Amino acid sequence: MRHSVVIVGAGPAGAVLAYLLAKSGISVTLLERQMDFQREFRGEILMPSGLEPLSQIGLWDQMNQVPHVSLDGINVFINGRQGISVDFHEQLFGEFNPRWVSQPHLLEMIVGECGQFDNFRLLRGTRVRDLIKENNRIVGVIAEQNQERHKLRADLVIGADGRTSRVRHALNLPQKSDAMPMDIVWLKVPGPPSPERKIRAFAGKGRLLFAAPTYDHHLQLGFIIRKGSFREIRERGYPELLDEMARFVDPAFGAHLAQFRDSISNPFLLSTVSDCLTDWTYPGSFLIGDAAHTMSPVGGQGLNIAIRDAIVSANHLIPVLSSDRPLPQLEETTRLIQAERNEEVNTIQKIQALPPKVLLRDTWWSRLLFYILLRVTHGRSKTIKRIDKQSMFGKFTFGVTEVVWLDP
Repeated sequence: MRHSVVIVGAGPAGAVLAYLLAKSGISVTLLERQMDFQREFRGEILMPSGLEPLSQIGLWDQMNQVPHVSLDGINVFINGRQGISVDFHEQLFGEFNPRWVSQPHLLEMIVGECGQFDNFRLLRGTRVRDLIKENNRIVGVIAEQNQERHKLRADLVIGADGRTSRVRHALNLPQKSDAMPMDIVWLKVPGPPSPERKIRAFAGKGRLLFAAPTYDHHLQLGFIIRKGSFREIRERGYPELLDEMARFVDPAFGAHLAQFRDSISNPFLLSTVSDCLTDWTYPGSFLIGDAAHTMSPVGGQGLNIAIRDAIVSANHLIPVLSSDRPLPQLEETTRLIQAERNEEVNTIQKIQALPPKVLLRDTWWSRLLFYILLRVTHGRSKTIKRIDKQSMFGKFTFGVTEVVWLDP
């Protein structure tokens, strides 16, 4: 007997896990509260640590059809002057060069691949209102579609519904949080006439800004500000927002931003969060991705971690769900998944917490630090030709753990 699964949330973690379970013959219902995958904010950086697992599970050719920009490197500017330049090249990453992808297209591709299996069902426009609990065990969800409520029963309910997870809220599981000193203003502007394929990062004066080329010939801007300061920016007006960005970038880029100061509207504010459940599991249910551990946007790790959560989960779950083993063994399996993923997640969250606490301070010692960094890097070779493959841009995220798909 093969057990049935309901996955709540068709983001990267939920979609990849649904694909692997369905491919193995397990009955999977994937619930997505929206009718499509367009979002105001989506993590869209795929590192080698996210790309290689997608290749391992047989989606590489499909991945290459997803709109994307293969990134050539990153230029870091300190107080408007270029300090560090890192080139990405084939000797470092081979075919798994970091890329900026269109996450809506990525998710449509994955659920499209799921659709080839008769044991898979995707319910769009479906919200989970509550969990069904019997004898201290979760046995399904109460879902609402077209203003009608339905009971969907399953042997395992997986919460992959992001930072505002309804499953997490319903289970009321304890968590630990790290206060983040920043928010992110997220917006796009047209790209320059001569596009380059490098990310630009600007630091100084208590501000951080990155600009990444996107597949639609725009620049995705992430303006990192001190938490709670967006209201003041909004009151001054959005043209002033671009003026403020332009004040601490290099002159050429500042002139480019100035062209669009009167044409932007309604930038999206992302309130950054970093937290992790102390227990991802509950009898009959468990959580993965941002539902289990909301990642800071520092380092662009969220999308990659979600994919790796899904693959580790599938490696453990498929042997159990494909058998007639008793349901209590599922709890043992989900605890093993958490134990395997905790090391990488916790390590990355600790590393992510450090840069904002230093770079977002506009103090005498932070200005001194920037001055020293600029003096150390300026006038020397500005291109790092080799990067340790165990770094955040390397083969495995921060070198903490290797995730391998064990094809059954």
